[in-house]
Amino acid sequence: MTNTNDLQSLLKRIEKATTRLEDLAAKRSETAKSDETSKPGTNVSVDIEDSKAAREYELAIKPLVEHFTSCSAKIGGLVSDQAQLVEQLYAAQYDFVRLAGACKQPPSSQLPALLGAQQSAIQSACALKDSNRPSEYFDNLSAVAEGVAAFGWVAVAPTPVPYVNDMKESAEFYTNRVLRKWRESDPNQVEWVKALLSIFRELAVYVKQFHTTGLVWNPKGGDAEAAAKTLGNAASAVDTAPVSAPTQLPSATQAEPTSSSAGGSTRGALFADLNRGGGVTTGLRKVDTTQMTHKNPSLRAAGTVSGDSSTAPVAPAAAPKTKAKVPRMELQKDKWVVENYGAEQLSIEATATWQTVYMYNCTGTTLDISGKLNSVAIDNCQKCGIVFDSLVSQCEIVNCKRVQVQARETVPSILVDRTDGAHLFLSEAARDATQITTAKASEVNVSFPYETENPEDDNSVEQPVPEQLQTVVKNGKLVTTVLEHTG
Repeated sequence: MTNTNDLQSLLKRIEKATTRLEDLAAKRSETAKSDETSKPGTNVSVDIEDSKAAREYELAIKPLVEHFTSCSAKIGGLVSDQAQLVEQLYAAQYDFVRLAGACKQPPSSQLPALLGAQQSAIQSACALKDSNRPSEYFDNLSAVAEGVAAFGWVAVAPTPVPYVNDMKESAEFYTNRVLRKWRESDPNQVEWVKALLSIFRELAVYVKQFHTTGLVWNPKGGDAEAAAKTLGNAASAVDTAPVSAPTQLPSATQAEPTSSSAGGSTRGALFADLNRGGGVTTGLRKVDTTQMTHKNPSLRAAGTVSGDSSTAPVAPAAAPKTKAKVPRMELQKDKWVVENYGAEQLSIEATATWQTVYMYNCTGTTLDISGKLNSVAIDNCQKCGIVFDSLVSQCEIVNCKRVQVQARETVPSILVDRTDGAHLFLSEAARDATQITTAKASEVNVSFPYETENPEDDNSVEQPVPEQLQTVVKNGKLVTTVLEHTG
């Protein structure tokens, strides 16, 4: 009987010991899993709690973007397509602002990958504009392409607010053209302009309130890499691959490789080879001692080394072919399009006052326009000369170098923007009635007829447009005057 009791007691003790051992094994397994997931580079799911800055960003910007998309849909076509890219840009930046509110600031080497989705959307919007210059909505596309750069404030420090305002002003240059063209005929265009500019105005207000000196990160937050994976943003996947340019765009420029993309692929291949370690030298040929110049003075004197006859010479890489752009001059409805011409003399005869002329990407071209028309725009031209009779609206010179413009009769306004070297020749009728506006322009000279009391003097006067300005604060306001040198 005693033996039976002892055996039962022993079995109970064994069961208790077994239970304790199982509990200890389970705890060790949980600890090992916890250590494994805490290692760097492990795919960890991080709970992201939206910060106040992220919530305010959504409340302030999202309704404006949705309204802008709705206004663009009323116009349709390319304008609506570009608005979809703006909506994608907003979604990508909203995720990035959420990321900043929940995570510590990552190393600068990780930022390009985290900003990849935003960069892709901005590049796509610009590419859509560049590939559709003949479109009647080119001013709309240009306004968006200039303005969306304001979303790049997340990478600007310590003055992101002035940066946003500068981009808004760049967009206003083209929205003013949209209003002049469509104000009377299409009220949807007026609403579209208001919707677009409201995004940039509200964005500047938001940045000033929450990110005055740059994007604010959470110093007590988690890891940005793991949080980006939690957001499920494929464009923000953090790996070592370089960020590629946007694809699937109807752009002619994509068929031509750019220097930046070629340089990025070359650098990527270089780093990939370096990461192979010792394997990087496996393709090298062993050099015989008879071919070593430091051991053979005669080779140094000759300056050449004979190669192994069994080794085939390496053919030089073929230079990339650049597709020549076809010159074109044609009338599209009421718009004359002149582009891609070289050193040629062209002429246009305007048949109606509402016709316009758009000259783009010409070098050394002389264009003579007869008759009265609405406006003339010269974009991205070099060493060109343009002569016209009379304009109803204005002449615009944008992104040009060393151009000459002559008005035989009258022109109410001449705008020179982002241009280096422009010579304006005004007639006697236009001398006192033309308003000249310059922005980011240099070496702008104006010639006009002017009689003096001395009959021996030249009747033509040439004067430069001032480039140096002086600004002071007076009574709480900025007062700007032309800087004059004396002595």
